[in-house]
Amino acid sequence: MSTPSLKVVVAITSPIAFHQLKNQTILSTCIKAAQGFVSTINGAHLAIAGTAADLAKVSDIDCEKIVCDPNKAGDLAGALRGAEVDLVMIHDSQRPLTNQAQFERVYAALVRGTDAVRPVSPFTETLKSIDASNFIDETIDRNSMMRVSTPELIRYSAIDFDASASTWFVPLTKIAKTAVVEADPDSARINSEKEIELMSYLLDWNK
Repeated sequence: MSTPSLKVVVAITSPIAFHQLKNQTILSTCIKAAQGFVSTINGAHLAIAGTAADLAKVSDIDCEKIVCDPNKAGDLAGALRGAEVDLVMIHDSQRPLTNQAQFERVYAALVRGTDAVRPVSPFTETLKSIDASNFIDETIDRNSMMRVSTPELIRYSAIDFDASASTWFVPLTKIAKTAVVEADPDSARINSEKEIELMSYLLDWNK
């Protein structure tokens, strides 16, 4: 049986991706992780998705460039329409400490009968909802929540190219069968400049 063709896409989701983390940008760290995984899969290739302005900043990287807004599921799906691949793996540009094992875990979980896989972890903080007057309304059951990480791995045939919204990077068909795997704590997302320093400490700790 031949290995399914795979496109691994690093999605530039925020300007934060171009900030420095140690001696390189957050985006460069994510691309390096994706390239490491691509090198282990026969026939896989790397792509970077982002706006034209963002892609201009990575013109020196020799790989496929996908012009779109990766934060809009329908836009990213539209940009992938016509791709001659069996599988699409999408990794968020703001998760620089995602390790090789997490890529491999997601890839291994896409077994027969599964159309899409992504890593998740338990939600451990206390979460409150507030009313219109900013008073605490209730405590939300943390067991009903989960943290979603990346990469997401999706069969090309499970992408709904006619939809525009999704809780995944791209819309999935209504009959798509999804699964989750355990996410490593290190795969946390950098959402602000203040969190970059924390990630720097984690990098030093991992060494």
